[in-house]
Amino acid sequence: MLYVPENIGWLKTCDSKVHDILFFVFSGKAYSIFAILFGLSFYIQMQNLSARGLNFYWKFSWRLAILLIMGYLLSLLYIGEILTVFALLGLFLLVLNLLPNKWLTIIAVLFLIQFPTLIILRLSFSESHFIFHQNWNAWANVFNTFSKGSFSDIVRFNAFNGHIAKWQFLYNAGRYLQLIGLFIIGLLLGRARYFENLTVFLPQTRKLALVSGVSFLLIYSSPFFIPSAFNVTQKELIALLSDSYRSFFFTGVLFTSFILLAVEWEWENKPTLLSNYGKMSLSNYILQPLIGVPFFYGFGLGMYQYFGATYSVLFGSGFFILQLLFSKIWLKHFYYGPFEWFWRALTLMNFKLPFKKI
Repeated sequence: MLYVPENIGWLKTCDSKVHDILFFVFSGKAYSIFAILFGLSFYIQMQNLSARGLNFYWKFSWRLAILLIMGYLLSLLYIGEILTVFALLGLFLLVLNLLPNKWLTIIAVLFLIQFPTLIILRLSFSESHFIFHQNWNAWANVFNTFSKGSFSDIVRFNAFNGHIAKWQFLYNAGRYLQLIGLFIIGLLLGRARYFENLTVFLPQTRKLALVSGVSFLLIYSSPFFIPSAFNVTQKELIALLSDSYRSFFFTGVLFTSFILLAVEWEWENKPTLLSNYGKMSLSNYILQPLIGVPFFYGFGLGMYQYFGATYSVLFGSGFFILQLLFSKIWLKHFYYGPFEWFWRALTLMNFKLPFKKI
């Protein structure tokens, strides 16, 4: 929804355009790239801990438990946090890692094509009275709580009901399966040493960029080709699958485009503002809702009433730039971001890890 004064017509129009563009480019894509990197980081940590003779499975389970606690604390303020989701779904990696690449690839494909939804779609054609229904009851009081509730109201809601709402969305949209599939892709990229040999894999990256782009364009236009004879249930299921596939292939476009630019401009071994930001990704991620929630929610400044998509993008862009600069300055004096160091120290149970540069 766009919360702007009714008498500012040009801003409402701008908000609508900005919202559509942002939804097209980022909706469902940012978390997808994060999921791929999560699977990759699993592989890197496994290699590093195993090389030091440590029990990787115990350490990674403990690491996920810490992430779950940090995520839950953050979720008390912000319902949209993804840390608890990654911590719980990340446990599947401990089992999946035992499988060879062939089986991992098969499982990833089944999850990414939303196999359960395809089965339901098949039933809708074979059973004439089949009705597809999604339950969204957990979302009934979300907006009123965040816009009108006090700080304590939000904490009480998010403590339990917020997680029910979040997992209801993940289930209905099929994103829990997609996330695990993307974890597997990151794990496979790690096993292939992809990021260590970007130049070697350049031909495959170019092909993947082409396939992703063409597939996205084909699926993006697919709603125009759904036969009118299909019933409401079938159209809803196809739209659900189409949205998931579009998100996946456009993620492939973004991912491969960034890799190709990195190789072209030789970013691999050069420190940049983005690389500094990435080294502090957890700290930057946690800081965003700590600032954004009091700024937008009703118990704080309540700026949701005045900021539509346009002003929100300007605010978010400005804050992102500040974080880029802050990350660069911080890493001149410290080895890790504050939460990165804390997570690492707790994982290894070693609080004597170097933090401040001498």
